[in-house]
This record gives sequence, C-alpha cells and structure tokens, in this order.
Amino acid sequence: MKYIAFLSFGKDSIAQLIKIKELGLPLDEVVYVDIRYTPEISGEHPIMAEWIPTAEKIIKEKLGITVKHLAAQYSFREYFYRKKEKGDHKGEIYGFPFVRGAWCNSRMKLDVIKKYENSLNDEITEYVGIAFDEVGRMDDLLARSTKKLHKRSVLFELEITEKDAFDICAPYNLISPIYKSHARGGCWFCVKQCHFSIYDLWKNYPDHFNDLKTIEKDSRCLFAKTQSLEDLERRFINGYVPKVPTKKKKKRRANI
Repeated sequence: MKYIAFLSFGKDSIAQLIKIKELGLPLDEVVYVDIRYTPEISGEHPIMAEWIPTAEKIIKEKLGITVKHLAAQYSFREYFYRKKEKGDHKGEIYGFPFVRGAWCNSRMKLDVIKKYENSLNDEITEYVGIAFDEVGRMDDLLARSTKKLHKRSVLFELEITEKDAFDICAPYNLISPIYKSHARGGCWFCVKQCHFSIYDLWKNYPDHFNDLKTIEKDSRCLFAKTQSLEDLERRFINGYVPKVPTKKKKKRRANI
C-alpha cells in the first residue's frame, strides 16, 4: 500500500497534512498538481502563487516533507488553442470550457493524477483534504474509491470543520493570505468563478484580465457565459461592484 496526500495549499489539505504527521499516520508522498496558465505563468491566483514557495519551505522545515510537483503536458493557454480531434466540433479549438464537465479540470488535473497513480504498481490510499462540513464532497469522494484506489479524508474522520482547519494551520504559519480577501483559492482563469472574483481580477490584476478578454474573441464559448468580458468591463467601469458571495451550509451527512 502506498499512501499519498494530495496538496492544494489551501487550509484543508494543509490541515490534513499536519494531522497526518501529528498522528503518525502512514505517508509516502505529498503531491501537488501545478496547473499553469502558460509555461511561465501559474494558474493559481497570484496571491496563492506567490505564497506557495513560502509554504513549501515551512512544510519542509517543520514537517520534514518535500512536496512533489506534477503538471499536465500543456498549459491552459496551449490547450485553449489546440484543435479537437473528434466529435461535432472536430477541427475547432477548445476555447473556454463549459462550466459542467470542464475540459481543463480533467486534462490539467484529474488526468495528471490518474496517469501518475496508474504508473504505480501498489495499491494506493489517497488522502484528500475534505472537512467535516463538506458532506457532499465526501460522498463524491467515497463513490470514487476502487479496489486498488482507496479514498480517505482524515479531516472528515476526525470531524474537523473548515473553521477548525484554520486553527490547525495557524501555529505553523501555514494559512495562505488568499483568505484575507477570498473564501478560497483556485485558478484565476476558472470559468466557474463568480462576478466578484472576475471584478477582483479586473481591478487588481489587469494583465490577467486583459489576456482572458483577448483570447475570448477566439473562443466559441464566452468566459462568463451570459456576457462577454468586454461587457462586464463596461459594467465595472460604470460602477457595478458585485457582492461578495456567501457560502451555503451543507445539510447531508456522509456515511463513512
């Protein structure tokens, strides 16, 4: 059995890593999937991208762990302009993905993980940082377990909530500064983000926003789905400031 913890550098995955070390649970590797916008530019939100090297240094010094980096063969922008080889839109570029079944999630993260795990001959226990109050995600995780691949969340087993995760990370100085302005991290080019996140990109990272606005002209699918980034930009200029989203509470309990 090979034990692998997947790290996003968010509070939950780091809190799980800390608990694994504190409890002396088996751990062979810690893996981070490094999603790139271009080979030179990280896909992580700029605040997170700047913080990750610091976090890796702390994890090495305080937990004795070196994080392994995996990455897809191509960056997001490279995939964006690759042509589809089959289907109704054969010959067209991928462009921006749909919100459901986004090609970027499968090609740049899930397929990377699957390829790596398939290269190992061992059975695998995959630690995924899912908090006790993220019941829906836990149900989905358990449904993906197989005979060879065992999915596990130490946080859920210990009934550690998202709020508790902050308390676990704090003594190690392992809380990303992203949480000062955002509820969570994620790719800055994600089509699933709300208008508030797009507004933040427009206001604070205009180079990133303008790059998305430029390539949107080549895409069959709009970035924000119902309106172009140019239209959104005009609304921002005219005073539209989106509300900060609030997180919905989960009601179900997972069987574990």
